[in-house]
Order: sequence, then C-alpha cells, then structure tokens
Amino acid sequence: MRIDATLTDAGIGDRKGAGSRPLTSVLVLFESTPSGVAALQEAAELADEGTDLSVVTLAPQSVDSRCCARGPSVEVVNCVVRDAAEDDLREARQILGDTGTRTTFTSLVGNREPPLTKWAAANAFDLIVLPARRFSVGGHPLARKLRRATTAEVRLIGKPNRAVGKR
Repeated sequence: MRIDATLTDAGIGDRKGAGSRPLTSVLVLFESTPSGVAALQEAAELADEGTDLSVVTLAPQSVDSRCCARGPSVEVVNCVVRDAAEDDLREARQILGDTGTRTTFTSLVGNREPPLTKWAAANAFDLIVLPARRFSVGGHPLARKLRRATTAEVRLIGKPNRAVGKR
C-alpha cells in the first residue's frame, strides 16, 4: 500500500516528481521496519540510471545527564545507537543489491535529533521518501520539517498494518 502525503494521484512509476521535472537526486530515510523497507524499494524504483540515490539512517545521540543515574553510561548507549544505524545501512545495501555507483549510504549522527533537514536542504534533493508511521501526525515526525526546509517533494510510503487474528 502506498501512502502519499501530497494527496495527489500522480503516477508513482513515471519517474517524475516535484512538478514533473526529471529526478536527478532522491533521498530515502531507511528504518529497519516494513515501512522502511517499502520506502527503500520505492526510492530504488524511482531512481533510474541517471538519478543519484542517497540512503540515510539516523543515529540520535544522548547528552550527559546531570544526575548520577544507574545503568550504562551515555557513551555506551550512543555507541550502540551508532552501531544500530550502521547495521541498518548494511541491511539497506543487502536489500538493494547491486544498484550501481550512484547510490550513497550515510548515517547522520546528532544530539537528540540528527541534522536531516539541514543535510537534505544542503544537498538539494528533488524527492525525499520517508517511511510512514502509523501513529504519527502527518505520517512521519520529520515530514513537515523537511517540507519547510527543502524544495523537494516529500512522499510517505507505508505497508498496511495487519490486524491480529485476520488474514
């Protein structure tokens, strides 16, 4: 199932976006979820041989707390989060297989909220593909920020949720 936050019926297979311009660069935020896999596959289909595909994962970092809490240190937790983001990039590489030389894989690291909006605006993508989230207003917490910070078309892609007991 495709969830298109722009609420248009534009053909997704026409390899055009953002006002029917040919796509030159596509960004996809990959998460290791069914919606994340669907978003990655959709972005790969849209990115043809003349299109740059950038696959990004986020690694939000915690800041030192001011209290003496028990448990793992902030450095340990941050290291685990960065490793999980790198694992997600390896999974994305495996899903895409041989996509050619025009695909880049990046893990963005930042305090609490990695700098995806600034990075996306600086790279001037034509299309940004995000995995839809079921209980998030607007489909993804970053969708609105990306629409404001960039000139790119932002699409949300999701997999249908299956109810328990139904087939």
